[in-house]
Amino acid sequence: MDLYHKLLILGGISFLIFGISWICFARISMSYIEREMKKEGKEPPQWDGMGARAVSYAMVIALPAGVLKNYILVDAEAAKRLSRPLDRKLAVWYLIAGFVGTVIILVASYVKPDDLIL
Repeated sequence: MDLYHKLLILGGISFLIFGISWICFARISMSYIEREMKKEGKEPPQWDGMGARAVSYAMVIALPAGVLKNYILVDAEAAKRLSRPLDRKLAVWYLIAGFVGTVIILVASYVKPDDLIL
């Protein structure tokens, strides 16, 4: 088995891990934060273009406080304040899994053998 096929397998596994982390973050962290926001009288965003809400919450929670303080897609201050340590761990896991999976697939597309027809 050559490097290309190893990278494809590794990329598939990493995207499976990314999918699991996405579901865990959305079902555990996002639902908790939005429920707590409703208790404070703040409405969560009504849009969710292709899962962008999950990425937005994850970035707000995982990155340092000052980086996304004026973020317009979600209420960054409320999301950061209402998040628990578990939410931060899930957000970091979600973002890293997505980044690693994307990098592996991009590297695999770069090292693809020329004689391979897909």
